Amino acid sequence: MLSSRVNWNLLHMFVVLADAQNLSRAAEILGRGQPAVSAALKNLEDQLGHTLIERGPRLFRLTEAGKLLYREAREICGSIDRISNLLTDTEEVLVGNLRIVIASHMTSPLIDRSIYEFHRRYSRATITVTVMNSREIIEAMADRLIHFGIGPNFSKLPELEYFHVFKEYCGFYCGERHPLFGRRDLRVSDLENQECISYRSAVDSDTLQSITDMRKTVRFADPIKGIANNLEEVRRMVVAGLGIGAIPVQIAARDVRDGLLWRLPPYDDVMPIDIYLLTNPRVRPSKSELAFVSILREIVEATPLEDRIYNGLKFN
Repeated sequence: MLSSRVNWNLLHMFVVLADAQNLSRAAEILGRGQPAVSAALKNLEDQLGHTLIERGPRLFRLTEAGKLLYREAREICGSIDRISNLLTDTEEVLVGNLRIVIASHMTSPLIDRSIYEFHRRYSRATITVTVMNSREIIEAMADRLIHFGIGPNFSKLPELEYFHVFKEYCGFYCGERHPLFGRRDLRVSDLENQECISYRSAVDSDTLQSITDMRKTVRFADPIKGIANNLEEVRRMVVAGLGIGAIPVQIAARDVRDGLLWRLPPYDDVMPIDIYLLTNPRVRPSKSELAFVSILREIVEATPLEDRIYNGLKFN
């Protein structure tokens, strides 16, 4: 059987290598020399009888066999990583590690209070926060690598469960070096053909569909000037003056007060984004995960809907 011939450490090495997309970077992550990682990859390919990665001086690409193995190996490695949490949580007092997977800058007192309340009730447990973009969260859940995540979503997958946490609205902003900064007489038409900054998730998927739709309505210049995987880097490029970007109003509020960002039209509540607690019922949760999910639901359900909507009336 193949399971008796394949070294599981080689599968972990392959996942790290595929994620890193670079031999030397993978070697650094694994704490091994580059020749050792290269030899391990060759060993795995020999065991499986397939070339997994096409590689050369400027070439690094998974083959079809490599893509198939990567999908399966990610799930296997994720399941192995979860075993330690499941075993640790068998003790009477909850002492395991809670891994919170969340999209960047999910700014809400609901989430902050939930994390604090978990800590207050289970002070011996530890917390690890992993930031992914919304597309990566969906992929990790679809691959059964995580039980839950927190982030925006537009198209709902039938295999996942969705619990609405809050709604935020975005506005278009520019930095102080931008020619539109400080102008109060602007219309939406003034944004046409201006260079824009966007999120990777808004370009490659529909998780931020409201931003994509508004960007097309405004008719910014093509191609997009800058693309980033997370909000912090979008904000950096906007503040630096590279172009106009969409930022949630409650997050941009401080930068507007500090004179780093300037709100642009349209000034109404536009680009709504719904933030969900996503759970995968096919992934067995640890006790730590069950406890946190229960606390978050408890706090959200006790909060009136109007207090879970972050719009221009509250933050402009």
